[in-house]
Amino acid sequence: MLTARRALAATAVVLTLVAGACSSGDSGSEGTKDTKAPSGATTTTAAEGKADPAYAELGPNQVGSRTIALDDGRRVVVWYPAAGSAADTPTETFDIASLLSPELQAKIEADLRPQYEIDAHVGADPATDGPYPVVLFSHGYAGFPEQSADLVTHLASWGFVVIAPDHVERSLSGLLGTAAQGVEKREDPEVLSASLDAAIADATSEDSQLHELMDLDKVAVAGHSAGASAAYLTASSEDRVKAFIAYSVGTGRPGEDGKAAERPVPDVPGMVMLGTADGIIEPEQSVEVYDGMQPPKYLVEIEGAGHLVFSDICLIGRDQGGLVQLTKDAGLDLGDDLLRLASDGCEPDKTDPADAFAAIDHFSVAFLRYELGIDPEPVGLDQATADAFTTAAVTLTSAPR
Repeated sequence: MLTARRALAATAVVLTLVAGACSSGDSGSEGTKDTKAPSGATTTTAAEGKADPAYAELGPNQVGSRTIALDDGRRVVVWYPAAGSAADTPTETFDIASLLSPELQAKIEADLRPQYEIDAHVGADPATDGPYPVVLFSHGYAGFPEQSADLVTHLASWGFVVIAPDHVERSLSGLLGTAAQGVEKREDPEVLSASLDAAIADATSEDSQLHELMDLDKVAVAGHSAGASAAYLTASSEDRVKAFIAYSVGTGRPGEDGKAAERPVPDVPGMVMLGTADGIIEPEQSVEVYDGMQPPKYLVEIEGAGHLVFSDICLIGRDQGGLVQLTKDAGLDLGDDLLRLASDGCEPDKTDPADAFAAIDHFSVAFLRYELGIDPEPVGLDQATADAFTTAAVTLTSAPR
Protein backbone atom coordinates (compact mmCIF):
# COMPACT_ATOMS: atom_id res chain seq x y z
CA MET A 1 0.00 0.00 0.00
CA LEU A 2 2.78 2.44 0.87
CA THR A 3 4.36 2.60 -2.57
CA ALA A 4 1.03 2.65 -4.38
CA ARG A 5 -0.34 5.41 -2.19
CA ARG A 6 2.65 7.69 -2.72
CA ALA A 7 2.47 7.06 -6.46
CA LEU A 8 -1.26 7.84 -6.47
CA ALA A 9 -0.75 11.13 -4.66
CA ALA A 10 2.07 12.16 -6.97
CA THR A 11 0.02 11.27 -10.04
CA ALA A 12 -2.95 13.29 -8.78
CA VAL A 13 -0.82 16.39 -8.33
CA VAL A 14 0.83 16.04 -11.76
CA LEU A 15 -2.58 15.69 -13.39
CA THR A 16 -3.79 18.70 -11.41
CA LEU A 17 -1.00 20.91 -12.70
CA VAL A 18 -1.57 19.76 -16.29
CA ALA A 19 -5.38 19.68 -16.42
CA GLY A 20 -6.61 21.81 -13.53
CA ALA A 21 -7.71 24.75 -15.64
CA CYS A 22 -9.74 22.68 -18.11
CA SER A 23 -11.44 20.24 -15.70
CA SER A 24 -15.15 20.60 -15.06
CA GLY A 25 -17.10 20.01 -11.86
CA ASP A 26 -20.31 19.04 -13.66
CA SER A 27 -19.13 15.67 -14.97
CA GLY A 28 -20.96 12.65 -13.60
CA SER A 29 -21.43 8.90 -13.87
CA GLU A 30 -24.39 6.87 -14.91
CA GLY A 31 -26.48 5.29 -12.21
CA THR A 32 -25.58 7.80 -9.49
CA LYS A 33 -28.11 9.53 -7.30
CA ASP A 34 -29.00 13.18 -7.61
CA THR A 35 -28.64 14.94 -4.28
CA LYS A 36 -30.89 17.72 -3.13
CA ALA A 37 -29.26 21.10 -3.63
CA PRO A 38 -28.17 22.63 -0.31
CA SER A 39 -30.32 25.54 0.76
CA GLY A 40 -28.79 29.01 0.97
CA ALA A 41 -25.56 27.66 -0.46
CA THR A 42 -22.78 29.32 -2.34
CA THR A 43 -20.15 27.51 -4.38
CA THR A 44 -16.82 29.16 -3.72
CA THR A 45 -14.50 29.74 -6.65
CA ALA A 46 -10.89 30.85 -6.58
CA ALA A 47 -9.44 33.27 -9.10
CA GLU A 48 -8.43 31.68 -12.40
CA GLY A 49 -5.13 29.85 -12.11
CA LYS A 50 -5.21 29.82 -8.32
CA ALA A 51 -6.43 26.22 -7.81
CA ASP A 52 -4.13 24.73 -5.22
CA PRO A 53 -4.64 21.14 -3.97
CA ALA A 54 -1.70 21.75 -1.65
CA TYR A 55 -2.59 18.98 0.78
CA ALA A 56 -3.32 16.16 -1.70
CA GLU A 57 0.17 14.74 -1.34
CA LEU A 58 1.51 13.29 1.88
CA GLY A 59 2.78 15.94 4.28
CA PRO A 60 6.34 16.57 5.43
CA ASN A 61 6.21 14.21 8.41
CA GLN A 62 6.65 10.48 8.68
CA VAL A 63 3.88 8.84 10.72
CA GLY A 64 4.14 6.87 13.93
CA SER A 65 1.48 4.84 15.73
CA ARG A 66 0.89 3.99 19.37
CA THR A 67 -1.83 1.94 21.03
CA ILE A 68 -3.18 2.89 24.44
CA ALA A 69 -6.27 1.78 26.36
CA LEU A 70 -9.17 3.33 28.21
CA ASP A 71 -9.87 2.47 31.82
CA ASP A 72 -12.35 -0.18 30.65
CA GLY A 73 -9.72 -1.86 28.50
CA ARG A 74 -10.95 -0.80 25.08
CA ARG A 75 -8.26 -0.17 22.49
CA VAL A 76 -7.35 3.32 21.27
CA VAL A 77 -4.95 3.78 18.36
CA VAL A 78 -3.02 7.04 17.99
CA TRP A 79 -1.27 8.15 14.80
CA TYR A 80 1.15 11.05 15.16
CA PRO A 81 3.80 13.05 13.26
CA ALA A 82 7.07 11.13 13.50
CA ALA A 83 10.72 11.92 12.97
CA GLY A 84 12.35 11.27 9.62
CA SER A 85 14.19 8.29 11.05
CA ALA A 86 10.86 6.40 11.08
CA ALA A 87 11.29 5.79 7.34
CA ASP A 88 14.03 3.28 8.16
CA THR A 89 11.71 1.09 10.28
CA PRO A 90 9.01 -1.38 9.16
CA THR A 91 5.53 -0.08 8.41
CA GLU A 92 2.45 -1.07 10.38
CA THR A 93 0.60 -4.18 9.20
CA PHE A 94 -3.08 -4.73 9.93
CA ASP A 95 -4.75 -8.15 10.05
CA ILE A 96 -8.51 -7.65 9.96
CA ALA A 97 -9.15 -11.28 10.93
CA SER A 98 -7.47 -10.60 14.29
CA LEU A 99 -10.59 -8.64 15.28
CA LEU A 100 -12.77 -11.77 15.13
CA SER A 101 -13.41 -14.27 17.90
CA PRO A 102 -11.00 -17.21 18.24
CA GLU A 103 -13.75 -19.51 16.95
CA LEU A 104 -14.18 -17.50 13.75
CA GLN A 105 -10.44 -17.07 13.27
CA ALA A 106 -9.98 -20.82 13.47
CA LYS A 107 -12.15 -21.18 10.36
CA ILE A 108 -9.94 -18.86 8.27
CA GLU A 109 -6.94 -20.34 6.51
CA ALA A 110 -3.74 -18.30 6.49
CA ASP A 111 -3.97 -17.42 2.79
CA LEU A 112 -7.42 -15.89 3.41
CA ARG A 113 -6.09 -13.42 6.01
CA PRO A 114 -4.93 -10.37 4.04
CA GLN A 115 -2.15 -8.38 5.69
CA TYR A 116 -2.85 -4.71 4.97
CA GLU A 117 0.07 -2.31 5.01
CA ILE A 118 -0.55 1.01 6.75
CA ASP A 119 1.75 3.95 6.09
CA ALA A 120 2.82 4.29 9.73
CA HIS A 121 5.62 3.00 11.96
CA VAL A 122 4.78 1.49 15.34
CA GLY A 123 6.54 3.24 18.21
CA ALA A 124 8.51 5.62 15.97
CA ASP A 125 10.19 8.62 17.55
CA PRO A 126 7.88 11.66 17.38
CA ALA A 127 8.64 14.74 15.33
CA THR A 128 10.14 17.60 17.32
CA ASP A 129 8.47 20.72 15.92
CA GLY A 130 5.16 20.31 17.77
CA PRO A 131 2.91 20.58 19.62
CA TYR A 132 0.35 19.51 17.04
CA PRO A 133 -3.42 19.85 16.78
CA VAL A 134 -5.53 16.83 17.70
CA VAL A 135 -8.24 15.01 15.73
CA LEU A 136 -10.53 12.48 17.41
CA PHE A 137 -11.69 9.89 14.86
CA SER A 138 -14.78 7.68 15.18
CA HIS A 139 -15.19 4.61 12.96
CA GLY A 140 -18.44 3.36 11.42
CA TYR A 141 -20.75 0.47 12.34
CA ALA A 142 -18.85 -2.83 12.14
CA GLY A 143 -15.73 -0.72 11.64
CA PHE A 144 -12.48 -0.43 13.56
CA PRO A 145 -9.90 2.28 14.36
CA GLU A 146 -7.78 1.36 11.32
CA GLN A 147 -10.68 1.41 8.83
CA SER A 148 -9.70 4.78 7.33
CA ALA A 149 -5.96 4.23 7.36
CA ASP A 150 -5.28 6.47 4.37
CA LEU A 151 -7.11 9.41 5.96
CA VAL A 152 -5.71 9.16 9.49
CA THR A 153 -2.12 8.68 8.35
CA HIS A 154 -2.48 11.51 5.82
CA LEU A 155 -3.64 13.82 8.62
CA ALA A 156 -0.71 12.76 10.79
CA SER A 157 1.72 13.41 7.93
CA TRP A 158 0.42 16.98 7.86
CA GLY A 159 0.98 17.53 11.56
CA PHE A 160 -2.11 16.19 13.36
CA VAL A 161 -2.27 13.74 16.24
CA VAL A 162 -5.19 11.41 15.43
CA ILE A 163 -6.85 9.50 18.29
CA ALA A 164 -9.17 6.65 17.25
CA PRO A 165 -10.98 4.50 19.83
CA ASP A 166 -12.61 1.11 19.32
CA HIS A 167 -16.33 1.71 19.85
CA VAL A 168 -16.90 -1.86 21.05
CA GLU A 169 -20.67 -1.28 21.18
CA ARG A 170 -20.69 -1.29 17.36
CA SER A 171 -17.19 -2.23 16.16
CA LEU A 172 -16.25 -5.36 14.25
CA SER A 173 -14.25 -6.59 17.25
CA GLY A 174 -17.23 -5.94 19.49
CA LEU A 175 -19.86 -7.51 17.23
CA LEU A 176 -17.87 -10.54 16.04
CA GLY A 177 -14.96 -10.63 18.46
CA THR A 178 -14.40 -10.48 22.19
CA ALA A 179 -13.63 -6.76 22.64
CA ALA A 180 -17.02 -5.98 24.20
CA GLN A 181 -16.88 -8.74 26.80
CA GLY A 182 -16.91 -7.30 30.31
CA VAL A 183 -17.01 -3.74 28.98
CA GLU A 184 -19.85 -1.51 30.11
CA LYS A 185 -21.67 0.24 27.28
CA ARG A 186 -20.89 3.91 26.82
CA GLU A 187 -22.25 6.56 24.46
CA ASP A 188 -20.03 7.55 21.54
CA PRO A 189 -19.27 11.12 22.70
CA GLU A 190 -18.26 9.79 26.11
CA VAL A 191 -15.87 7.31 24.48
CA LEU A 192 -14.32 10.03 22.32
CA SER A 193 -13.87 12.41 25.25
CA ALA A 194 -12.43 9.61 27.38
CA SER A 195 -10.00 8.76 24.56
CA LEU A 196 -8.72 12.33 24.56
CA ASP A 197 -8.32 12.16 28.33
CA ALA A 198 -6.46 8.85 28.03
CA ALA A 199 -4.05 10.32 25.48
CA ILE A 200 -3.45 13.31 27.75
CA ALA A 201 -2.74 10.97 30.66
CA ASP A 202 -0.41 8.85 28.52
CA ALA A 203 1.45 11.97 27.45
CA THR A 204 2.44 12.75 31.06
CA SER A 205 5.06 10.02 30.79
CA GLU A 206 8.34 11.18 29.29
CA ASP A 207 8.65 7.72 27.70
CA SER A 208 5.45 8.18 25.69
CA GLN A 209 5.67 9.27 22.06
CA LEU A 210 2.81 11.65 22.87
CA HIS A 211 4.78 13.54 25.54
CA GLU A 212 4.42 17.29 24.86
CA LEU A 213 3.13 16.45 21.35
CA MET A 214 -0.50 17.65 21.53
CA ASP A 215 -1.88 21.17 21.24
CA LEU A 216 -5.04 20.90 23.32
CA ASP A 217 -6.23 24.34 22.24
CA LYS A 218 -6.71 22.93 18.73
CA VAL A 219 -8.94 19.84 18.94
CA ALA A 220 -11.30 18.61 16.22
CA VAL A 221 -13.45 15.51 15.79
CA ALA A 222 -14.19 13.49 12.66
CA GLY A 223 -16.01 10.27 11.87
CA HIS A 224 -17.53 8.05 9.21
CA SER A 225 -21.15 6.84 9.04
CA ALA A 226 -22.17 5.96 12.62
CA GLY A 227 -18.92 7.69 13.56
CA ALA A 228 -20.02 10.77 11.62
CA SER A 229 -23.05 11.05 13.89
CA ALA A 230 -20.71 10.53 16.84
CA ALA A 231 -18.52 13.38 15.61
CA TYR A 232 -21.56 15.64 15.16
CA LEU A 233 -22.82 14.90 18.67
CA THR A 234 -19.37 15.30 20.21
CA ALA A 235 -18.88 18.65 18.47
CA SER A 236 -22.07 19.90 20.14
CA SER A 237 -21.25 18.55 23.62
CA GLU A 238 -17.46 18.59 24.10
CA ASP A 239 -16.16 22.09 24.85
CA ARG A 240 -12.62 21.19 23.79
CA VAL A 241 -13.71 20.50 20.19
CA LYS A 242 -13.28 23.48 17.84
CA ALA A 243 -14.31 21.93 14.47
CA PHE A 244 -15.72 18.70 13.04
CA ILE A 245 -15.91 16.64 9.85
CA ALA A 246 -18.74 14.18 9.18
CA TYR A 247 -18.18 11.64 6.38
CA SER A 248 -21.50 10.07 5.19
CA VAL A 249 -23.61 11.41 8.03
CA GLY A 250 -27.27 10.54 8.50
CA THR A 251 -30.05 12.55 10.08
CA GLY A 252 -30.33 10.14 13.00
CA ARG A 253 -32.35 7.07 13.86
CA PRO A 254 -36.12 7.47 13.55
CA GLY A 255 -38.21 7.27 16.69
CA GLU A 256 -41.62 5.70 17.15
CA ASP A 257 -43.18 8.53 15.15
CA GLY A 258 -40.89 7.76 12.21
CA LYS A 259 -39.00 11.04 12.60
CA ALA A 260 -35.36 11.38 13.58
CA ALA A 261 -34.76 12.72 17.07
CA GLU A 262 -33.66 16.32 17.33
CA ARG A 263 -29.90 16.75 17.81
CA PRO A 264 -28.17 19.86 19.12
CA VAL A 265 -26.49 21.71 16.27
CA PRO A 266 -22.75 22.24 16.86
CA ASP A 267 -21.74 25.87 17.15
CA VAL A 268 -18.28 25.21 15.70
CA PRO A 269 -17.22 25.09 12.02
CA GLY A 270 -18.16 21.88 10.26
CA MET A 271 -17.61 19.97 7.03
CA VAL A 272 -19.85 17.24 5.58
CA MET A 273 -18.62 14.86 2.88
CA LEU A 274 -20.80 12.43 0.94
CA GLY A 275 -20.68 10.00 -1.96
CA THR A 276 -23.52 10.61 -4.40
CA ALA A 277 -24.00 6.85 -4.92
CA ASP A 278 -24.04 5.93 -1.22
CA GLY A 279 -26.37 2.96 -0.77
CA ILE A 280 -26.17 2.86 3.04
CA ILE A 281 -26.90 6.48 4.02
CA GLU A 282 -28.93 8.39 1.46
CA PRO A 283 -26.90 11.37 0.17
CA GLU A 284 -29.95 13.57 0.77
CA GLN A 285 -29.57 12.92 4.49
CA SER A 286 -26.05 14.32 4.49
CA VAL A 287 -27.27 17.37 2.57
CA GLU A 288 -30.04 17.83 5.13
CA VAL A 289 -27.50 17.73 7.95
CA TYR A 290 -25.37 20.31 6.13
CA ASP A 291 -28.41 22.55 5.57
CA GLY A 292 -29.11 22.54 9.31
CA MET A 293 -25.57 23.45 10.33
CA GLN A 294 -24.37 26.90 11.31
CA PRO A 295 -21.80 28.77 9.19
CA PRO A 296 -19.00 28.47 8.50
CA LYS A 297 -19.75 25.15 6.88
CA TYR A 298 -18.63 23.12 3.88
CA LEU A 299 -20.14 20.32 1.81
CA VAL A 300 -17.95 18.05 -0.34
CA GLU A 301 -19.68 15.67 -2.77
CA ILE A 302 -17.78 12.82 -4.46
CA GLU A 303 -19.60 11.92 -7.69
CA GLY A 304 -20.46 8.24 -8.12
CA ALA A 305 -18.88 7.21 -4.83
CA GLY A 306 -20.40 4.71 -2.42
CA HIS A 307 -20.47 4.52 1.35
CA LEU A 308 -16.96 3.14 1.82
CA VAL A 309 -15.16 5.80 -0.20
CA PHE A 310 -14.05 7.40 3.08
CA SER A 311 -12.36 4.22 4.27
CA ASP A 312 -9.76 1.68 3.14
CA ILE A 313 -12.15 -1.25 3.47
CA CYS A 314 -12.50 -1.74 -0.31
CA LEU A 315 -8.70 -2.01 -0.60
CA ILE A 316 -8.20 -4.69 2.06
CA GLY A 317 -7.73 -8.00 0.27
CA ARG A 318 -8.69 -6.46 -3.07
CA ASP A 319 -6.29 -8.69 -5.01
CA GLN A 320 -8.09 -11.69 -3.48
CA GLY A 321 -11.58 -10.52 -4.44
CA GLY A 322 -12.22 -8.19 -1.52
CA LEU A 323 -13.54 -8.82 1.98
CA VAL A 324 -16.90 -10.19 0.84
CA GLN A 325 -15.28 -12.81 -1.39
CA LEU A 326 -12.73 -13.70 1.29
CA THR A 327 -15.58 -14.14 3.76
CA LYS A 328 -17.35 -16.50 1.38
CA ASP A 329 -14.14 -18.41 0.63
CA ALA A 330 -13.61 -18.89 4.38
CA GLY A 331 -17.13 -20.23 4.78
CA LEU A 332 -18.18 -17.51 7.22
CA ASP A 333 -21.84 -16.51 7.40
CA LEU A 334 -21.82 -12.91 8.56
CA GLY A 335 -25.29 -11.98 7.36
CA ASP A 336 -26.46 -9.85 4.47
CA ASP A 337 -26.40 -6.56 6.39
CA LEU A 338 -22.73 -6.82 7.37
CA LEU A 339 -21.75 -7.98 3.90
CA ARG A 340 -23.58 -5.00 2.38
CA LEU A 341 -21.72 -2.68 4.75
CA ALA A 342 -18.46 -4.28 3.64
CA SER A 343 -19.11 -3.76 -0.07
CA ASP A 344 -21.07 -0.55 -0.74
CA GLY A 345 -18.69 1.56 -2.77
CA CYS A 346 -16.40 -1.32 -3.76
CA GLU A 347 -18.44 -2.25 -6.84
CA PRO A 348 -16.82 -1.68 -10.25
CA ASP A 349 -19.54 0.80 -11.29
CA LYS A 350 -18.75 3.07 -8.32
CA THR A 351 -15.94 5.60 -8.08
CA ASP A 352 -12.85 3.73 -6.95
CA PRO A 353 -12.09 4.90 -3.38
CA ALA A 354 -8.38 5.06 -4.21
CA ASP A 355 -9.21 7.58 -6.96
CA ALA A 356 -11.02 9.80 -4.46
CA PHE A 357 -8.49 9.68 -1.63
CA ALA A 358 -6.46 12.67 -2.86
CA ALA A 359 -9.52 14.96 -2.85
CA ILE A 360 -10.82 13.67 0.48
CA ASP A 361 -7.40 14.04 2.07
CA HIS A 362 -6.83 17.52 0.68
CA PHE A 363 -10.16 18.99 1.75
CA SER A 364 -9.93 17.38 5.19
CA VAL A 365 -6.51 18.87 5.83
CA ALA A 366 -7.37 22.25 4.27
CA PHE A 367 -10.53 22.59 6.37
CA LEU A 368 -8.87 21.62 9.64
CA ARG A 369 -5.82 23.81 9.10
CA TYR A 370 -7.94 26.85 8.29
CA GLU A 371 -10.65 26.44 10.91
CA LEU A 372 -8.15 25.58 13.67
CA GLY A 373 -6.18 28.73 12.86
CA ILE A 374 -3.09 27.09 11.38
CA ASP A 375 -3.57 28.60 7.92
CA PRO A 376 -4.45 32.32 8.21
CA GLU A 377 -6.30 32.11 4.89
CA PRO A 378 -8.04 29.10 3.29
CA VAL A 379 -5.80 27.01 1.05
CA GLY A 380 -7.67 25.27 -1.75
CA LEU A 381 -11.13 25.41 -0.12
CA ASP A 382 -12.90 26.28 -3.37
CA GLN A 383 -14.53 24.76 -6.45
CA ALA A 384 -11.56 25.59 -8.65
CA THR A 385 -9.49 23.25 -6.53
CA ALA A 386 -12.25 20.64 -6.59
CA ASP A 387 -12.21 20.83 -10.40
CA ALA A 388 -8.47 20.21 -10.39
CA PHE A 389 -8.91 16.61 -9.28
CA THR A 390 -9.11 14.48 -12.39
CA THR A 391 -9.50 10.99 -10.91
CA ALA A 392 -12.79 11.86 -9.17
CA ALA A 393 -15.46 14.48 -9.85
CA VAL A 394 -15.87 16.68 -6.79
CA THR A 395 -18.23 19.52 -5.89
CA LEU A 396 -17.57 21.86 -2.98
CA THR A 397 -20.29 24.09 -1.52
CA SER A 398 -19.80 26.43 1.40
CA ALA A 399 -21.45 29.04 3.55
CA PRO A 400 -19.05 31.62 5.02
CA ARG A 401 -19.11 33.23 8.43
